[in-house]
Amino acid sequence: MIKLSVYFAYFRITIKQNTIFRTDYLLGILNNIIQIFISITIWKFLYESRNTINGIAFSIVITNFIISLGLSNIFSINDFIIQNKINDGSLVNELLKPIDFKKILLVQTISKITFKFLSNFLPTFLITSLIFKILPPASIINFIIYIVSIMLGFLILWNISLIIQLTAFWIVNVWSISTIKNVLIKIFTGATIPLYFMPTPIIKLIQFTPFDTIYYIPFQIYLGSITFTEILFSIMKQIIWLSILHLITIFMWKKGCKKIIIQGG
Repeated sequence: MIKLSVYFAYFRITIKQNTIFRTDYLLGILNNIIQIFISITIWKFLYESRNTINGIAFSIVITNFIISLGLSNIFSINDFIIQNKINDGSLVNELLKPIDFKKILLVQTISKITFKFLSNFLPTFLITSLIFKILPPASIINFIIYIVSIMLGFLILWNISLIIQLTAFWIVNVWSISTIKNVLIKIFTGATIPLYFMPTPIIKLIQFTPFDTIYYIPFQIYLGSITFTEILFSIMKQIIWLSILHLITIFMWKKGCKKIIIQGG
């Protein structure tokens, strides 16, 4: 019970820290709206007078882009926290605390996401929905499952980020690996270019990775583009990938902590 109150305290403090920089999130809303306008203008040019391309309606592309862009912005995760704490020596102090440092990182990230959702995603979504036609979820059930799926997608993304962070135990700077990760996330999750337009061999390759479980699968559930059986399979796929990535982080954390202890005497 005490630990829960500690985690909640971290959550509350992080929320307060984010509210200090109000100009930043107002500029963030403006930045998102500009990105959306520019991207939709490009898509309009590509579609010209056609209603569909390869059977994909323009409204689906717009809905996918607005939702995926919004989520990718609020799901942005700092990949350099552990590296910075190793460099300044403060990670040792974190290890001495009677609470799980990884859980603190997760709580702080969730806190930032909550703030960004309320201060950035919702205003952007409401403004753009007044201008562009955004498709509603296929049904209330689909929307509820979509929320569950997007939460699983976030946890998968967070564990991928944690793996990148944990490489700081063995390399000096994680910047290059983080950059590669961010590029792969933008392309292979469908956040920038919908996976509908990817060549079939690439889509099949992506399906063997966790990338399509972050945004693409939840969006398919949102639209009702897949059957109930396929939804169950997709949720199971997310859970399996989450379990695999989580086990990797546990292994890397234990090995990394031993390395810190040995070097520190």
